Amino acid sequence: MNRIWIIVSLAPLSGLPAPSAPPCQRLERAGTQIQGEVKICPGRYRLPDPTEKGVIIIAASRSRLDLTGVTIESGDSTSSRFVGIGIVSRGVDRVEIVGGTVRGYRYGIRLEGGRGHLVSGTDVSGSRNQHLLSTPDSYNEQDWLDIFHPDTFDTYGSGLLLKWTDGATIIGITARNGQNGIGLFGARGSYLAENDVSSNTGWGIHLWQASHNTIVRNVASNNVRCESASYSHGCDSAGLLLRERSDSNFIADNDLTHSGDGFFLSGHRPLVQPSIGNLVIRNNATGAYHNAFESTFSAWNVFLENRADSSAYGFWLGYSTGNTVRGNTMVGTRIAGIAIEHGSDNEIAANVIIGGRMGIRLFAPQAGQEASTNYRVHDNTIARVTVGMSMEKTTHSKIRGNLFDAVGDGLTVDEAGSDAELSGNIFLRADRMFIRAPHLDAGGNFWGTANETATGSRVEGQVNLKPWRPASAAGY
Repeated sequence: MNRIWIIVSLAPLSGLPAPSAPPCQRLERAGTQIQGEVKICPGRYRLPDPTEKGVIIIAASRSRLDLTGVTIESGDSTSSRFVGIGIVSRGVDRVEIVGGTVRGYRYGIRLEGGRGHLVSGTDVSGSRNQHLLSTPDSYNEQDWLDIFHPDTFDTYGSGLLLKWTDGATIIGITARNGQNGIGLFGARGSYLAENDVSSNTGWGIHLWQASHNTIVRNVASNNVRCESASYSHGCDSAGLLLRERSDSNFIADNDLTHSGDGFFLSGHRPLVQPSIGNLVIRNNATGAYHNAFESTFSAWNVFLENRADSSAYGFWLGYSTGNTVRGNTMVGTRIAGIAIEHGSDNEIAANVIIGGRMGIRLFAPQAGQEASTNYRVHDNTIARVTVGMSMEKTTHSKIRGNLFDAVGDGLTVDEAGSDAELSGNIFLRADRMFIRAPHLDAGGNFWGTANETATGSRVEGQVNLKPWRPASAAGY
């Protein structure tokens, strides 16, 4: 019996076309709904959205929108009139948006609700930008930003907004030359990294009721308004703004330079509730027009190893309690390195403050307000300032291990501060007085004079110097 063998080759046949990629989709009108994996055909689309329903509406969870090579714009050329939303999702999970340019809308991207979103590499610059009434020669107070009412978010707009989302990731987007870069409204667990939100007229990144977010390595510089050679107001502009119970955020390694404020945490009563438990570490807010770091009416925030050079104030922490300000650098602040009014239970330690009018100022100017009390001021280096440290109506404080060098006056204390514990400090050089105080026990400190008599000629008031120790005993 003859057998016939049939040989079947499993090798691919040459010359056959490769499987085709999924077709791209052209945009024809605003209100286009998509779901699944969608690639928009490369090109420029001019699509107004006057009803603000969204040019692209992502309508299903686990959708991926590829905008590589795509520009979507409203066509309006007047930024103060921009309306509409470039891309929007509402109540769906795991939306992914990649690449592209979206401009000329109130919001470039607005993601409401849902969890696990990802936006990467998208340029949402040129969003709505309020018309400023101030001119280089004349300031108009109507340009002041409203940091107290959440409904202003919807009016102001921003390049990207996360609203009541959970666990969103925003990486490598650009949101410049608008009023606001990235907004987090009620967003939790977000990860914002390596975004460029600089050169806006309001806020680079702003938070409202936004907690447990990680904000790292972003460029949020030159976010400023109400500044000219004729006036300086800032109008509450900031590189990074936190308000209304924006708690337990991790904020590290961001460029917040040359903004109205670099970092601004506001808990202004009665309109805005405190934001607590934030860790702010290794950020650079050099060159702020006003405060490099401001944290008001809030508690238990930690500032570590930040740069706050060449600003009006390095740190302004009015009405704050339980804060830690440690290991920061303030060179050339114009008014004060650290200033806290009506604060309590704060730790100020191991900071370097060089240049300016005042190193540290603790004070309580308003009768009937919270007491200024229970400070721990340890191991700071304060040099080349007019006044090293001033305590005004401040009680029960421990001042230990600080270095005062090349100052006008080292330490000034009023009667309320006579109970201060002052020990182990090094008063090296002072142009005028080491200490000015009505009554103070300053025994156990180190002095840059030849003997106790010489030190006595450089203190004003009833100041006890015993036991007297030379600075050389501390290694100077």
